[in-house]
Amino acid sequence: MPVSDLPKAPPTKDATDALKPVRLRYDTALASVLPEALALPLKGYDILTAEDLYELVAAVGPGWFKNVPGIDLKRATDLLTWLWENGDDVGEVTSRFFMPGHAPAALANTDSSPSLEEVESAGIMPLERLTLSEALSGKNAVNRAPAFACALDAEDDLDAIRIWLNARASNPNTEGSYRKEAERFLLWCLVERNTALSAVKAGDAALYLRWIEALGRTDEKAWAQKWKKPQSLWIGPKNTPRESPTWRPFNGPLGPSSRKNAIVVVRQLYNFLKKTGYLIFNPFDQVSPKVPLLKGEGAPQAFADRSLTEAQWDDIVAHLAILPEGWPRERMKLILMMGKSLGMRASEMIEARADWIVERRVGFKVRRAIEILGKGAKIRRLPLNDEQSRIIDDAFRARGFMGLQGAAPETPFLVNLGRGQHPHAPLTRTGLYVVLKTYFDKVALEVAKTRPMDAAKLTASSTHWLRHTFAVNALSEMSVNVVQAAMGHASVATTGRYLSPEEETMSEAMEKMKAL
Repeated sequence: MPVSDLPKAPPTKDATDALKPVRLRYDTALASVLPEALALPLKGYDILTAEDLYELVAAVGPGWFKNVPGIDLKRATDLLTWLWENGDDVGEVTSRFFMPGHAPAALANTDSSPSLEEVESAGIMPLERLTLSEALSGKNAVNRAPAFACALDAEDDLDAIRIWLNARASNPNTEGSYRKEAERFLLWCLVERNTALSAVKAGDAALYLRWIEALGRTDEKAWAQKWKKPQSLWIGPKNTPRESPTWRPFNGPLGPSSRKNAIVVVRQLYNFLKKTGYLIFNPFDQVSPKVPLLKGEGAPQAFADRSLTEAQWDDIVAHLAILPEGWPRERMKLILMMGKSLGMRASEMIEARADWIVERRVGFKVRRAIEILGKGAKIRRLPLNDEQSRIIDDAFRARGFMGLQGAAPETPFLVNLGRGQHPHAPLTRTGLYVVLKTYFDKVALEVAKTRPMDAAKLTASSTHWLRHTFAVNALSEMSVNVVQAAMGHASVATTGRYLSPEEETMSEAMEKMKAL
């Protein structure tokens, strides 16, 4: 049977489908009115009553659920809609509680969202459409170094950013991350501070962190007392194309890791401009690199480890039998194997090609291996055992090849199921995420009744959790240096993050011990 003719899996129910109308009071226990699959993840985060839920979202903003494993965007939206419909006695739920584009229509229609003209007249637009006025170009700014000492052929700050991106962004993912943070900061300088990037001093640099902490979390009246431009000018729907009139630099409040990344990238930008002689000083040198956790942030201890237990993994593997035979099942086995037993990144999975599989002499044996092209164009070679090789061969046979040997060298490991506008095209990063996330959600649904906490963790899992699981398992069998090489980490310190807290504490303590 052709892959495209395989029966579609029936739609699965989510825990939020069981939400029922109920008159909520501030002290209503969520465990008494919510399904276990929702109440237990919330309980693990000390959200016990309707008021706890309301106060958390009011304080943290619409991205609150990112800190609560087991609650994804759909569940968060459904929960808040339920709170809005039933919680008049708890507090007023407004569109600010929802991620952009996810508020109920009745709430969204009460918004006074800014028009495109308002946004563009404020100067908020992507870098490629941005032009700088003479006053904000940075040409005569206080921090500009003398031209004779500058190694950059840049007329203004916008040119300098473009040169930095070309010089430092080694791959599309890095380029996208760097551009996003530089774009956000430059727009903040121009629109909120009315100053050139080359005129920013330490006080402004510190203020930027306070601004991104408050964005999307603050009541509009309180926001207007401290900042010039309304939050609505800065925040728009996620994944909006850059050419769209609804594009905005942010799609909601930033979590602690995103805020840290914002500061790190902008600091790197200024370091580059200083070292190349474009600027005299880096204003972020005097700003603490520590990013404090805000109220409600931080992961519950039960989910601090983003690896999957043996029991959870058994559930994941057992669910394979429910998938349709052929490519859907073999593709999922291949994805799980590449992540959990080879520690491959998502970007490496979607880039994997048939010619990555080679035969090399290892000691006195010729062994099959995979040569993974990782970060920084570095290649790491991992031996393959018989089971791993069989999964790869079975996946290629399921697509009509005579095993791996029957495929052309450039044949990708992962392609779609043959539907849509581009049948059998290579799987994208988003496609990989959706495929795995959907699979984990279905596994979670099976175990929710008997082990709701395991279900919550599976719901929270994503592609990178496979790599975490590989690291934790590998460190129990191999030295940290071997695992470092297997994972393609530049520093052993990065690999060390996967050690258990006891091992990490012991390692740090032992390093300080004198031998004699």
